[in-house]
Amino acid sequence: MVNVPETRLLHISDTHLGKRQYGSDVRRDDFADTFEQAINLAAERDVDAVIHTGDLFDDPVPSLPTVMRCADALEPLEKHEIPFYGIVGNHERKNDDQWLDLLRRTNAVTRLDRAPTVVGDIALYGIDAVRPSVWDTADFELESAPEEAQCSILCMHELLEPPAEGIIADHPVEDVLERVNVDLDGLALGDLHQPKSAHVDGTDVWYASATERCAKDQEETGLVQLLEIEDGDLTRRQLELETRPWSVLHIAFGEDDGASHVQDVFDRRDLTDAVAKIELTGERGAVTANEVTRMARDAGAAVVSVDDNRGRVDIDVDSIEAMSLQGLDGAIEERLAGEDFSEIALDIDVRVREDDGLSDSVSGAANDLEPALRDAQRAAFDDVEAPDEDIDTTVTMGGDE
Repeated sequence: MVNVPETRLLHISDTHLGKRQYGSDVRRDDFADTFEQAINLAAERDVDAVIHTGDLFDDPVPSLPTVMRCADALEPLEKHEIPFYGIVGNHERKNDDQWLDLLRRTNAVTRLDRAPTVVGDIALYGIDAVRPSVWDTADFELESAPEEAQCSILCMHELLEPPAEGIIADHPVEDVLERVNVDLDGLALGDLHQPKSAHVDGTDVWYASATERCAKDQEETGLVQLLEIEDGDLTRRQLELETRPWSVLHIAFGEDDGASHVQDVFDRRDLTDAVAKIELTGERGAVTANEVTRMARDAGAAVVSVDDNRGRVDIDVDSIEAMSLQGLDGAIEERLAGEDFSEIALDIDVRVREDDGLSDSVSGAANDLEPALRDAQRAAFDDVEAPDEDIDTTVTMGGDE
């Protein structure tokens, strides 16, 4: 056998470009900054290719500035002639052409599919995020790799067990391995925002993690994976990105506790340039959530989000298995996956729950969602001419928000 020079890939995932976490433009820039770091790292390490396993964008309809910044960030790869291979994640999935297809026209970007893309001695495959309603009938068959390929890697964007655990996992990884007709050496995954791995039936299975922290309970983020393949042997190394610090605080109030109690807590923590995620529990008092926000900013926090749960009945979240890894959002999404909701309904649910840059007003939020509703209209009435009049996005809501 002729020895083939080592092939190196940088595995990036879940960059969620355009995400205005906690309604903050600072956080939107943070997600873009870490993506740029990862791309520059690929250029510095002179890798043979970059693979991205989904959720490049946080939204199926990203803003033009977000798309343009992504295109600009990819320029170092063009300069060094490093290809960028990706698949479509559940956050960015559209009913028609995908954003990866658009970027392909202006950058060194290629969307992976079931036909092998050969890099060095590696055959790369890709399957976009599969809708839960069609998982059981989805076609996972891959074309055979050429003889010169000594290693086969499939990229997917799914929650598979293992490495994902418990209620957050949607499907067993064995289901995928049994349905592909190629012996896989690696299964590179996205969707889980933490680095986890397993070895299943001779296949190395792993999550790269996210490049930025997407929730308070996801601590092992800001990571990418360097893959090194030589003579068919695959090894992985975890590389850290520089990300904004987080400070997660729980402030419990007694009957007489006020601003000084909050200040005591802040004095014990370094909030400089941090994302301060603060939960207030216990007795309601004179200090308001807005005052806590102001105090956190005065203490140096760059981004502040306050959950005021004072006066509410405590819930034993330890009994909720999903909280151990993916958080409450993961449990909600698992429940939704079992229902027969349309894809647009699921996308809107994600945007509303994550405060994904929506207007604070009901009518403004409806206008923000209109492009997605129009996508759904076109998909539902494929060959039927759409009416000329605008969609009525007026929403009437009862009760307090």
